[in-house]
Amino acid sequence: MDHDLSVVLLMRGGEGIDLVKKPAKALSESLYDKDQKKPIGQLIIICGRNKSLTFTLESEERKILVKVRRFETQMDKWMEAYDCIIIKIGPGTIIEALIKGLLIVLNDYIPIQ
Repeated sequence: MDHDLSVVLLMRGGEGIDLVKKPAKALSESLYDKDQKKPIGQLIIICGRNKSLTFTLESEERKILVKVRRFETQMDKWMEAYDCIIIKIGPGTIIEALIKGLLIVLNDYIPIQ
């Protein structure tokens, strides 16, 4: 990871819902400055237990640094490395992110939450 660039975390819960593909593509494009032809941020995608999603996202080419991870057991430590987190509405993750002082972007919800 480049310590001079902001880090955005994108995740969709422990099961790694496939709906992360579209936001991942949009973020990859948004975090690249076309005029200066260089990245202005980097992206970490946590896919949970979804092996297929992990493989798909790892195989895509991007102009920014993207790390794709599987299920993580120590999210509190991971959150210390991010500047912003983009998640579905999940009360546990929201509380963890608030405690860490992260900027939170809620981009989806599950009706029962």
